[in-house]
Amino acid sequence: MDTTTGSIIASPSKPRSSVGSVQLSPNNYVNSHNQSCNHCDQSRYEICNVNSSTCQCPPFTYWNNGMCMTQLFQGQLCSNTYVCRTDLNLSCQPSCDFTYRCSASPTAGIGVTVAGFCNGSTDAGTLGVMGPWGIYVSPFDGILYVTNYDVPRFQSFLPFSRIGSTILSNGLSSPEDVFADSSHNIYMSEYTINQGIMYIQRPGMNLTSFPAIGQSDSSCSLTGLKSVDGVVVDRVGNIYASLSICSMIVKWVPNSTTGILVAGIPGYYGTDSNSLDWPRFMHLDEDRTALYVADSYNNRIQKFIIGGNGTGITVAGNNGAGTNLNQLSRPSGVWVTRNGQTLYIADSNNNRVMRWNLGDTQGSVVAGSASGVAGKTNTLLSNPGDVALDPTETYLYVSDYINKRVQRFVLQ
Repeated sequence: MDTTTGSIIASPSKPRSSVGSVQLSPNNYVNSHNQSCNHCDQSRYEICNVNSSTCQCPPFTYWNNGMCMTQLFQGQLCSNTYVCRTDLNLSCQPSCDFTYRCSASPTAGIGVTVAGFCNGSTDAGTLGVMGPWGIYVSPFDGILYVTNYDVPRFQSFLPFSRIGSTILSNGLSSPEDVFADSSHNIYMSEYTINQGIMYIQRPGMNLTSFPAIGQSDSSCSLTGLKSVDGVVVDRVGNIYASLSICSMIVKWVPNSTTGILVAGIPGYYGTDSNSLDWPRFMHLDEDRTALYVADSYNNRIQKFIIGGNGTGITVAGNNGAGTNLNQLSRPSGVWVTRNGQTLYIADSNNNRVMRWNLGDTQGSVVAGSASGVAGKTNTLLSNPGDVALDPTETYLYVSDYINKRVQRFVLQ
């Protein structure tokens, strides 16, 4: 047998072979799997795992919620993390034929397309993404949420699926950002309709929205969401929204009719630590009561303490627009690792993604061109809008706006 493909190779010296078989059934495992090792002593189906002292699948197999199945080889269709032959450096990777297949794990800096077409084509069906902008990957179930700006809609992509499902398309003009909480409530910001509105889709319920029509106006009142851009939500349901034109961040408590100012000065843009200029997407580190904001026109990332006095701390950039490693150019998205120590930044006008450790004076380029060159190859980006990490923090997701795709990069 070819150990890299799993195919049977005829032997010229032994043209005929006798092959035995083992009939597998979930019944073979009900009394052994995850049980103490004495339950699989002399078993032909499972072995004793010395680390856990329990009965587990033997090498080159995986647990398929009922029985041990043979791991898959190069090019075979896959649907979860464990099905491919890891000893052959295979993992379940997205394919340009809109499936997931066992293939060699990509190297750092090389993107694979997880949503949209690989060749730059597009459509408004289940396969295409039309101007992907704000994205979110749920830390609870790994679902990818995508905002389509050019053909307005919000989509979701299940793990190990290249087929999108439309969450909302009616009543949209300029959708910006999306967020999902642990209860699968989906929050979607719309920049233009009613001069700014937030849609909320709760499982099994009709779509709701706030604020009331007429409340979002040019006065940047706290009773409205004028030109709302980014959205994040905390564990108790407080909604944080960035209002780009108004240069401020507001918090809406559940069932309230007015927002609470968190950062910025309503209607005033500036460069000092209490001001913002066109804030875009955000990341909430709730464990450390910190809110990170892509302060786009100030070319910096600001950190605000929830419940603080509204003074921002610059954690990346603020050295003017440019391509040096201590600079950003119109950053639009930010994501922070679970330990609160590392930022990933969609450095939009530089066509790259930066990794920036807290306390450092410069970052490093993890995706796209270090010199800011735009492109459509698997190593380049063109106006990336947002970033997200998967639940295991193994992969970086990037909305590659101009190229009409969402790219995934393996992290080192």
